[in-house]
Amino acid sequence: MQREEFIDCCGLNIRKVNLVDLLLSPPMLVAYILLAIGLIGWIEIYHLRFFHHFVNNGDVIKVAGGDPEALKEAGYALKEQIFGLKEVEEVNKAEPWGIFVSQYTYLLYGGSALIFMVALAELFHLKVAPKVAAALMTFGIAMALGGMTSIASDWGNPLNIFWMILNPQPQSGMWLMLPLYSIYIPFTFIEIYFLITNKREMARKFAGVLVILGIIIDIIEFFIQGILFNLNTPRHLWTDIPLLFVYFLLTGALTAVGGAILFSFLALKNKPYFADTISILRKAGLALIVLVGIYEVINLNVVDPKWVSLITGNSPVASMYWTYIIIGLVVPFIFLLFRSRLLNLLGALGIIVGTFFMRQAFIYGGNIVPMTERVPGMGPQANGIYDLAEVKPFAYVPPHAMEVLIIIGCVGVGILIYTILDKLFAVRDVNDHADH
Repeated sequence: MQREEFIDCCGLNIRKVNLVDLLLSPPMLVAYILLAIGLIGWIEIYHLRFFHHFVNNGDVIKVAGGDPEALKEAGYALKEQIFGLKEVEEVNKAEPWGIFVSQYTYLLYGGSALIFMVALAELFHLKVAPKVAAALMTFGIAMALGGMTSIASDWGNPLNIFWMILNPQPQSGMWLMLPLYSIYIPFTFIEIYFLITNKREMARKFAGVLVILGIIIDIIEFFIQGILFNLNTPRHLWTDIPLLFVYFLLTGALTAVGGAILFSFLALKNKPYFADTISILRKAGLALIVLVGIYEVINLNVVDPKWVSLITGNSPVASMYWTYIIIGLVVPFIFLLFRSRLLNLLGALGIIVGTFFMRQAFIYGGNIVPMTERVPGMGPQANGIYDLAEVKPFAYVPPHAMEVLIIIGCVGVGILIYTILDKLFAVRDVNDHADH
């Protein structure tokens, strides 16, 4: 690119982009298609939440027959339906956590782990790091924002976030995510700013501090996520594994490596450092597969044996789990052993597909046995062992078509965000000649 094709603003080179070229570029067209698919699901779920006959005021009044007490009960039922109160939250058997949360953890953890790994590479002066850091961090933040779109698609969550802001509850693990994200996301953009600025000397002065703080923030994020899942032990005994946040970090990093390899083949294949990038990612993928495999063995030996039986062979979740093990771990490990670019790409695709099934198995597996109130008035209990002979062992609701469409749309959100940032700031090209 020639210098005259950029505008300098606050140390950034902003590319002069023709609006038609920006909006009609091939990646944007792909994003539009995915977003259009997602839009169908978003419209359907919005209609279901707010315009379904159950929440139609006329129907409510008709059912109540004008009786004050009946109207009061109907109004309460209406609030339950819209706002997801205790009695109808996803904690119950009818609506357990599902594919929205699976997609959220898949993209958010993968994107966050990619940012974490790139920050480490920068900190330890890995040779290829300055050339790919801006592109991969931008790709990572796009993944994270796509994941957040998924969780926001459950319309009760934005309302819950609004009320958490109005009524802060610092003792709540979920509330802790609000200030964390308010720091984490802007901070990541600050890191990207220093990576893509042409003032390399200034970037070097601040890069170390920024990278170290970024790593600390990433670790805190995974730690809090681990706390949140551990708080749900009554219905998530499958997730009651040691150092859960480390497991999240390792599995997220594996997703990140798969995504980074695919990204490199699509966006960096013509770069002179492409081969070095793939070589490093291939080795990182092999190491992570081994570490994740070890963790899975630990998981199977520390959680309740009854859960292990259900997860691995006696429930709808078993197919998800074994798809993850075979396609996400075994096959990629074999393919990444070779230096063949084709096999490396196929291994990356296996990781991308397999780790999504891993998130599904993790989320759905946590709901595989519903909570029970064994002591009246005390709520669901975590202590003791469920009697699977008396409690139906499945709390499984297959993803609705609209949910599948929405998570496809969330991928489109990520592609859209990345493409716009890349078009404006040339994140793939700006540091081609950079060196530590």
